[in-house]
Amino acid sequence: SRAPVASLAVERLCEAGSLSARVEEAVCTVYGAEKTSRVRASLAALAAGKTHRQVLDATQPLMVQEATSYVEGLEAVPFHDPSSFKWAKKLQEKWQVVRDELRAAISDAEALEKKGTNVWEATAPGTYGPGWRTLPLCDRTVWDETNAAIFPRTCELLHECKVPVVEAFFSSMAPHSTIAPHSDMCNFVLTAHLGLIVPPGQCELTVGSESCEWRDGKAMLFDTSILHEARNDSGEVRYILMMRVYHPGLSAIERKAMQLVFDCLDEPELLDDPRALQEYDARRSELEAASRAPWEAALALAAAGKRRLRRAK
Repeated sequence: SRAPVASLAVERLCEAGSLSARVEEAVCTVYGAEKTSRVRASLAALAAGKTHRQVLDATQPLMVQEATSYVEGLEAVPFHDPSSFKWAKKLQEKWQVVRDELRAAISDAEALEKKGTNVWEATAPGTYGPGWRTLPLCDRTVWDETNAAIFPRTCELLHECKVPVVEAFFSSMAPHSTIAPHSDMCNFVLTAHLGLIVPPGQCELTVGSESCEWRDGKAMLFDTSILHEARNDSGEVRYILMMRVYHPGLSAIERKAMQLVFDCLDEPELLDDPRALQEYDARRSELEAASRAPWEAALALAAAGKRRLRRAK
């Protein structure tokens, strides 16, 4: 377990007596004050209701960054080069694994609806429109118990490729649909897309001043705190694998501290448990490992079935 970090007399940034101040103190206790200053400043700004807005290029109407969850000093560019990340290159090399598993599942939509949870739910229809729907696999580094077991090979691939997943889900976009310009209001998480079933030449994403076409087997990595829009001009549904990953400008300690902030805000009782805070890293790792069990069991079951078939021949 992690021993509490000795926190020097560093100025606290959140309003005294507030929930955010207690979360900030927990961050200082677990990870220290100095190396978490940007995370604590982000928390304080969020708690104060502040919105960061910056015009990145006045000549381009979408080159505007907006974020209520904002960390200072992170590079703000529309697209990042996926070839700069080993996990993205590995994912592209084996993209057919994901495509084939999704294709098999959607071939029987009724069965998928019965077996899965939150299958193709409209995600914030007021922002994205009713044509954008999702099927969740992982949320804040914890795998979905039901859906991950339906897509075990996809989950295994994400794990093997060491994708730094914060969230992962499949996304569908209806034929002849658009998503109006908007920001996802968070700059310390980037969004990655992997094209799976994409009508060629008719589906496009624009982030700030740059546009990029979705393609089967192609990964994109972009900053959704910059205004962005999308369109599917085809008569078919477009399917992708969508992942949220921490901005590479965040340090390892900042990433852990941000996860602690999420957990404390979701479960404030954590703040009243000194032992849980002392053992936070170990308990977090155990939680994430345990959440892999359903898809690992599904893989083991499938492998056992194949062995039985081979013996029967």
